[in-house]
Amino acid sequence: MNKIQHFCTLLLIVTAFLTLTSNPIFAHFGSKGPFGGSVNCATVYDSTVYIGTTNGGVYRSSNSNLTGWSAMPVGLKSGKITALAHSGSYLVAGTLDSGVYIYSGSVGTDRHWVKINNGLTNLKILSLVALDSITFLAGTDGGGLFKTTNKGATWADIAWSHHSITALVKIGNRILGTRLVGGVYVSTDNGDTWSSFNDVNTVNISGTISLIHNALTDELSVINANGIFILSNASTTTTPVYRAAQTGLTAGTVLRKIATNGTNWYLATDKGVFTTATNMINWTNANTGLQTQDVTIVMPFRTNLIVGTNKGGMYKSPSNAIAWTAHNSGYNNLETYAMETSGIAVVVAATEKGVFVSTDLAATYVRANNGLTDSLNVTYLKFLGSVLYAGTKNGGIFTSADTGKTWSSINAGLTNLHINKIFVYTSNVYILDANHQLFQYNGFNWVSIQTGLPANAIPTSMTFYNSKMLLGTFGQGIFTKSVSNGVWVAENTGLTNQKVTAVATNGTKIFAGTDGSGVFVSEMGAVNWRQTNLTTISHTVLMGLDGTKIQEMGFYNGYLFASYKGGLLVTSDNGTTWIAGGNQFNLPSYSNISTVTFVTTRVFVTTENNGLYSNALSELPAIVSKSDDININLNESVSISPNPNQGQFKLHFKNTLLDVKSVVIYDHTGRQMQIIYDVKGLETLDLSVNYPAGIYFVRVNAENGSAVKKIVIQ
Repeated sequence: MNKIQHFCTLLLIVTAFLTLTSNPIFAHFGSKGPFGGSVNCATVYDSTVYIGTTNGGVYRSSNSNLTGWSAMPVGLKSGKITALAHSGSYLVAGTLDSGVYIYSGSVGTDRHWVKINNGLTNLKILSLVALDSITFLAGTDGGGLFKTTNKGATWADIAWSHHSITALVKIGNRILGTRLVGGVYVSTDNGDTWSSFNDVNTVNISGTISLIHNALTDELSVINANGIFILSNASTTTTPVYRAAQTGLTAGTVLRKIATNGTNWYLATDKGVFTTATNMINWTNANTGLQTQDVTIVMPFRTNLIVGTNKGGMYKSPSNAIAWTAHNSGYNNLETYAMETSGIAVVVAATEKGVFVSTDLAATYVRANNGLTDSLNVTYLKFLGSVLYAGTKNGGIFTSADTGKTWSSINAGLTNLHINKIFVYTSNVYILDANHQLFQYNGFNWVSIQTGLPANAIPTSMTFYNSKMLLGTFGQGIFTKSVSNGVWVAENTGLTNQKVTAVATNGTKIFAGTDGSGVFVSEMGAVNWRQTNLTTISHTVLMGLDGTKIQEMGFYNGYLFASYKGGLLVTSDNGTTWIAGGNQFNLPSYSNISTVTFVTTRVFVTTENNGLYSNALSELPAIVSKSDDININLNESVSISPNPNQGQFKLHFKNTLLDVKSVVIYDHTGRQMQIIYDVKGLETLDLSVNYPAGIYFVRVNAENGSAVKKIVIQ
């Protein structure tokens, strides 16, 4: 099948959609678990709950019954969410290391975060509050308090330089804030000036971390190093008197966040959830159904309570009868270290909670760690036939012949039990350890295959072709050797960037992905590298992501995928043309994509803190297996000039009797841009007004078939 056929079959699929609508629907990459993770903060607006995670960005549940979560990761440069606030018009998020973001960007119907840090001299955000639809305060870690009156276009430093501002609350015309050391402060002029709002229980007490107002009782609750303290008449008093509110709590309990639904207070601690009526403080635990007591937040929502935990995911309970149930559907926030797939439906994921196996295409998972003594530190997974290999950080190599049900170690001959990667070829298994040493397993022992490599070589990747091994190294390029014997030989002719991060093969071609120069290709015979025409994905460019920094490559059925932070590219013509590997608006902009694997119907990728994402191969541009109506003779009779062009070009038809039914223009993702039915005598097209520079496809539909031509608008 030639490259025209590869791309054209995509358009056949797209055209089926177009018979129903002029705007075809392309599936987004979706989260595929395993579900769970860590929670750091939360906020509610109307019927939507937003949660911020320790490393995995923001999630939301837009159903009043909280039936599931969806990720909101695009545009964030950090997944470390420390604060959330909603003004009624805008959602803003504070991060631990990358400042403040507002959820206001859009690309078509897709939404994304926009960084709003102009004027912020400290990007370590601890707290946020909305004063009106476009006015926000942001408290920082050691950098004081900042204010914006134009939804983040500019920020001004307004108070408390060099202090950590841990909580902010708006009560009528009052704003209350806490300093980590210093206690509670009040402002009545939208944060421009502040005065102490303390008594002896709160003033200059360290560890002041949580603040909440009970609108029903007009009480303010604050947590500091000495415990919990409650203030009455919080909206009116000018002489605050705080009373201790620890009754019923076990000594040594670590207090984290406090919340209220009006009639009750709720407390998140390292010993689970505690609750008490507001009219008589007597805390009792409320942990029925919780699988972990390491609770980080608790929040009322309508008639329910929501709990977030450290690595244990989300829970939900009716507020009138505590009975917690796990609530993690769509919440794929576990740190994920490795992934492997096989056949039609097998998916294996190694996470911070251990190894999980799915045999139903990631619909459900079971834990699979029996005998895997370093299960929380699995670094790599690889199938060789039906045998699954796992590399670990501390325990070396493990194998399983029953898809993870039982494991055994095979470490004889290894000099370092910290394994970075595993490679397989026919019946051979190879590993790369943390000392950058390569070994091959001979059935009994691991044997070094380092001979010929420079002493300071840093291997990154390996593939195989024509009984040869192809090794990528970071800084010294490509090396090859025979599978059966010999030494490594450098093969770097034409490779202008020798920081190789990934290698792959496809047909008679070999490929090298680099850190900063995209992908290079060479014939398998006499190696002579040339740089491919790598494109970029528009929304990742908008996020400032670099598509030339290749992280991983994967080959499937004639198609080569190349990943970079936040994006995935694919080529079906050996690098002559690259396009987006599907609609990637769910892939986190802050996350590396360290693995690309396939089952027969789907592509899977890993992200470090948001688990696995997947998309159907049938829904991805250029991922096809056959074409039934591409007419090769017709395709050869159609030409375009000039090409490249400025958006103005001519269609040329060798067959003047050709009965053209329509001409359709698609962008590089396969999205229809324009369809022209009145094509009688059509020769000249002008796309210079509405079409930005980029790659497009022109499909000519005739009575006896179709032709597709690529054009480049400069």
